[in-house]
Amino acid sequence: MSAEHARTSSDPVGYETIAVDDDGGARTVTLNRPKALNAANQAMLAELSSAFDAAAADDGVRCLLLTGAGRAFCSGRDLTEAEPGEDAYAIISETITPVLERLWEFDKPTIAAVNGAAMGVGLGLALNCDVVIAADNARFSSPFANLGVALDSGGHYHLPRLVGMGRTLEMVYTADVIRGPQAAEWGLVNRSVAGSRLLAVATALAQRIAAGPALAFRRQKALLRKATGMTWAEVNEAEARLQAELVQTDDYREGLAAFAEKRRPRFSGR
Repeated sequence: MSAEHARTSSDPVGYETIAVDDDGGARTVTLNRPKALNAANQAMLAELSSAFDAAAADDGVRCLLLTGAGRAFCSGRDLTEAEPGEDAYAIISETITPVLERLWEFDKPTIAAVNGAAMGVGLGLALNCDVVIAADNARFSSPFANLGVALDSGGHYHLPRLVGMGRTLEMVYTADVIRGPQAAEWGLVNRSVAGSRLLAVATALAQRIAAGPALAFRRQKALLRKATGMTWAEVNEAEARLQAELVQTDDYREGLAAFAEKRRPRFSGR
């Protein structure tokens, strides 16, 4: 996606490192520093935080799609802002982690469409989305073995859950690049598609999700996040309570009506 295509009238005044585009209930946020391979500088992190907050608060946004302009998704932190002996704890905990937390706790569906490099904080941005679609030229890596520092941006949480401990440690020890098809084979991403089709595939999925029962999706996302720490009986009890809540909604009534009338449902999210 080019920066010119991504930037539309829906961009708030003042966004310089990202672009925002609405298409129905799907909102696309594009990392827009293509000459720097979308390296995340402080300005970009601040603008992403603002964009995530705005999307969360906007009832018209029913799905969030995150992608990158040009040849990369996000090549990592902008190391032109780094210096030896810097206060890494403050930088991570006060600047990077809050942005990733907003994305991880975003209660609506999220999709990452990964083109090119997704490394460091870029890998974190991708893995904090619900669904990751990778171009065949996508490149995932934990490059920190080359820098003498540690995997961050939630990698210690996500990677073992997605690819297992052995493959995680291999990524840590080698800093090898995992390309799109291999990432799909490992389970690091949902699927890999031709780079020329990436945005079309991801946008179609975002629009399909945006047309779905938004309230049911949000409640299921919340339950799935909790379920890994719950017993079988607790999950089944929670499911019963959730279903009892959802059958009282307008969306359920519309779903039943659409089924009876043999048409596509028109969900309102209520």
